[in-house]
Amino acid sequence: MTDCVFVRGLEFEGNHGYSAAERRGTRRFRVNLVLELPLAAAAASDRIADTVDYFKVSEIVVSLGTKSTFRLLEALAGAIGAKIQELYPRAAVLIELEKLAPPCPGVPASCGVKLHLPVRP
Repeated sequence: MTDCVFVRGLEFEGNHGYSAAERRGTRRFRVNLVLELPLAAAAASDRIADTVDYFKVSEIVVSLGTKSTFRLLEALAGAIGAKIQELYPRAAVLIELEKLAPPCPGVPASCGVKLHLPVRP
């Protein structure tokens, strides 16, 4: 089992979608994150400097999700992961990004992507 810090169920409204019509209005999105990195130092030290500050990670997600516009969920997930890895370069990042109630036939509850960014070399 790999050590990790996670954030589940983070939601925001954003202007993301392939069509111009989708980007004109806002939609709800949900993000689940897993940051894989060694946590033994934090377990021993009780210092936030030795782990991931999930408040900062949540700020990154909400800021990118609400202040940027992407056509593809893959691009938004990639931007989120890249920004997180700028702050935590020792972390592998798994991002699950869902568009809630997307405009699709059959009225799915959500559609989305999972993106895994390994630790940067």
